[in-house]
Parts: sequence; C-alpha cells; structure tokens
Amino acid sequence: MEFNYLSDKLKELKIISLIFICIALFSCSTDQGRKVVGDQLSVYYDLPQDEALAEQVAMYWRENDFLTNEKQDLRILHGEDKFQLLLIENTQQATKELPFEERKLLNDLKNDLQENIFHKTLEIVICNEKFESKYTIN
Repeated sequence: MEFNYLSDKLKELKIISLIFICIALFSCSTDQGRKVVGDQLSVYYDLPQDEALAEQVAMYWRENDFLTNEKQDLRILHGEDKFQLLLIENTQQATKELPFEERKLLNDLKNDLQENIFHKTLEIVICNEKFESKYTIN
C-alpha cells in the first residue's frame, strides 16, 4: 500500500512539473498579441479598435519605402491622451548617442504620422527586441 501511495504522488508531481514547464515555455513566446503582417513587417497592437491604425501604419511603411529585406516589428500603444509607436532598433549603437540628424528624421517621421494617421499626440519610442524603451522622440 505504501508503495502505491508514493507511486501516485510521484505521478502527480510529474504532471504538475509538466504543467509548469508548459506554462514557462508559452510565457517565453515573443508574440505580442494582435498584429497586422505584411512581407517582413509586423505591426502589433493591443486594442481591437487599433487594427485600422496598424493597417494604416503598415501601408505608410510600404508607401514610403521603409520596408527592408529584414524582419521589422512595430507596436502601437494607445494611451488616454497619446499614442506611442514602438520601433525596435536594428543596430547595437547606444541610443543615447543617437546623432542629431537621426533624431531630426525620427521627429519628422513622428510629425508626419501624427498629422496623417494618428490625429493625436504621438511619441516614437526606440526599443530593444522585447519592446523595452531605450529612447523616446516626443
């Protein structure tokens, strides 16, 4: 009897361990939720009502020849009084050393997107591959 009790407990422990391993693996997924995908570009968004914005940003990227042969990920965050467009940097250059010319180009991009697509205050946020903020253009 004692052997069966230990055997049953060992089975329960294995099942629980397997469940925790599965949860850990799925939580490590890089998927950020809802997204619009085209070619090498993915535009992620959190709120269902932002799908049209994500599509417009993707079209803007295509129409302005911002698409490259490399994977690009963008993310739209919708706040109460502003939007944030998160861009993943593609270089290892420290963003606090972002040259003036690049900051000006990003600011021009922000102004154009704000006026023509978002129609609300917009910040462009340069991020790492996990969408963690490194530098903000506001």
